[in-house]
Amino acid sequence: MSISGMFPIAGPPSTAAASSGIDVLPLEYINIDPSSGFSKLEPDAMGYEVAHNAGTGVTTFTMDALDPGNAKYSFTDSGAEYPRSSKLLVDSAGTTMTTADSFIMNVRLSLYDNTVPANADLRMGVGLCLDPTATTTGAFDGYGVTLRTVSGSRKGGIVKMDSSSGSMSTMSAAGNTVVFGQIVRSARKNPIVLAYGETSGQMPSNSYVDSTSTVELAATTNWSLWVAVTIATTSGTINASETFAVKMDYQIVRLS
Repeated sequence: MSISGMFPIAGPPSTAAASSGIDVLPLEYINIDPSSGFSKLEPDAMGYEVAHNAGTGVTTFTMDALDPGNAKYSFTDSGAEYPRSSKLLVDSAGTTMTTADSFIMNVRLSLYDNTVPANADLRMGVGLCLDPTATTTGAFDGYGVTLRTVSGSRKGGIVKMDSSSGSMSTMSAAGNTVVFGQIVRSARKNPIVLAYGETSGQMPSNSYVDSTSTVELAATTNWSLWVAVTIATTSGTINASETFAVKMDYQIVRLS
């Protein structure tokens, strides 16, 4: 008897049998262009205009004059009257994400320049929320990855806004050339939101922050992608036409 007759040669493994039922694709980063397809909201005096470079993926924010600042323009106040741009949050296949989905939203902030408003401690952010038009933090129901621009330095951070006032944490290490973040969503709850930075491809010390939340949000509700610019203090001022620039990308990894 031949060897093949004694030991039948198995064919290639069945992909159907090997499937776990978890769809992690598509994984492409999506460049964020607030100048196209986004709705902009400026509830009060603070505002901006955006210009997007399709070649580099960088967005430049040109600020309106603001004098004086106010706590309602910050992520951490009970008011949420900072300017923002938003649209429905979709994955790379164009499918809208809802609170029934479990997924990871990866955020990458890079290619930022050294020109920032001189007298304002700006905190910009990218994330997801349920009500992008809310003017109170409790109604916003959102989470995000942030970038601080004070004194020309760059510090990453995270923010959660799912109760009466916002909670924000910022890295102590400055000079990060790239800020990465993850917003991990289980159905209706937020296991963790975290951010960390890199300098020349390495993670410097004290450049990691995270937080979690047990707040249960509304069932089967569409998520919105938001981009916002805020200030951290009530005393900062912004001159008309002061600018800063950043490349913003996100990625959706479906877990179920």
